[in-house]
Amino acid sequence: MAFGRRLARHAGAASLDVTTGVIWQQLLLLCVPIFFSSFFQQAHALINTFILGQFGGKLALGGVQATASLFELAVGFSVGLGAGCAVISGQFFGSHDDERLSRSIHTAMALALVLGLTVSIAGALFIPQILTIMGTPDDLMPEAVPYSRCYALGMVFSLTLNMGSALLRSVGDTRTPALIIASGCVINAILDIIFVAVLHLEAMGCGIATATTLFINASLIVRRLTRAQGAWRLDVRRLGFDSRICRSMVATGLPLAIQSSVYSISNIILQSTVNTFGSDAVTGWGLSGRLDAIIWMVTEALGVSVTTFAAQNFGARNYDRMRRGYHTSLLITVVLIGSLSAVLVTFVGQLSRLFIDDPAVTAYTTTMIHFIAPFYVFYSIVDNTSGAIRGSGESLRPMLLTILGTVVFRVIWLLVIVPMHHAVETMLMVYPVTWILSAILFVSYHHWGHWLNHAERRAERLETATATQSSRREVEL
Repeated sequence: MAFGRRLARHAGAASLDVTTGVIWQQLLLLCVPIFFSSFFQQAHALINTFILGQFGGKLALGGVQATASLFELAVGFSVGLGAGCAVISGQFFGSHDDERLSRSIHTAMALALVLGLTVSIAGALFIPQILTIMGTPDDLMPEAVPYSRCYALGMVFSLTLNMGSALLRSVGDTRTPALIIASGCVINAILDIIFVAVLHLEAMGCGIATATTLFINASLIVRRLTRAQGAWRLDVRRLGFDSRICRSMVATGLPLAIQSSVYSISNIILQSTVNTFGSDAVTGWGLSGRLDAIIWMVTEALGVSVTTFAAQNFGARNYDRMRRGYHTSLLITVVLIGSLSAVLVTFVGQLSRLFIDDPAVTAYTTTMIHFIAPFYVFYSIVDNTSGAIRGSGESLRPMLLTILGTVVFRVIWLLVIVPMHHAVETMLMVYPVTWILSAILFVSYHHWGHWLNHAERRAERLETATATQSSRREVEL
């Protein structure tokens, strides 16, 4: 009961300081809103899938699924960069450095705006060529191209939304992004019904609904930041780049962004491999990604929570508490992921038929889940461990470990092993092998690496540089 009352009290708070208090409770206080934020994001995707499957048909659904890995690349880059920026902001929040916290907020949002416009313009111009290079089946192209163009034009709003959400979470406000995403899910459902079920725009209607929802959500995030009661309040007139903080954010965020992008590139190669098995396999692959969404929701929520927890405590120089937070988060996520994976394996066939009653698609979906679901727990270990490390601002070496353990071997497997034995089962084996390898690498680095020493030296250099910069400004004034 005491924890329940505490959860209710913090639900209305604008921020949460996790440098003191009971660790497992604070992780859950951070985690629960993040989980529901992810839940509503996935609900948005599931609603799209259901409406397209019921009113747009198999080709419209397949056209959207064929582009999933492409937009994961763009979104993954923005989320990774936002996470890096949020780590720096979270450290300033933990050390109660209001001046640098404010400068970090304005630098991060300016960065999101510039990159978002660039991605939107480039994406809209080159979508057909990219889908062709990916080997998208010809029968899916008429649906995939217009959907992708609409989504690409909304990427500027996606980057703004993800950056703003990450910054709010860095100061412990995980509730606001969850509420905004929840409202966006309702809006998107209504727009999907209008554009797909009523106006019969099929995949393009789904793209219009998605871009419009991203615009609304990004506007709400910016509005929340401009009304924040604290040093993290956003003043649009002060948008700009603090050179020292920007370099630190890019140094922390760029490896995370590259890691997400390279991982997404390997997913694009994987999608290209899936495409060689035909439209039913493409649709089944996309549907399996919807059905295991709750697994990724829990993993992401705890990964983000432990990153925020580690960043604030690193800023407060409370290193022992960082380690205890990691071990607590790891225990929670292993229990939850293991349980959810067992449930998914048991009921995958019935769940698949809820979305589209097609025996071939259901068969592919069931096979895919049965091959990879028993190994989700290893990926959850990777996500928690990397989150605990990157909370200190150390992101370069975790990026290298991820690329080695997950990306390099995956690409070799897809380009060398699969062509030798062209079967769906051969393709799917890449997941358990790479996840287990990555888990071993990350746990070893967390326990025996010198990541904390690297992070301490980086933080000291940033503190010295920004203090010097502030002194110069005072002299100029």
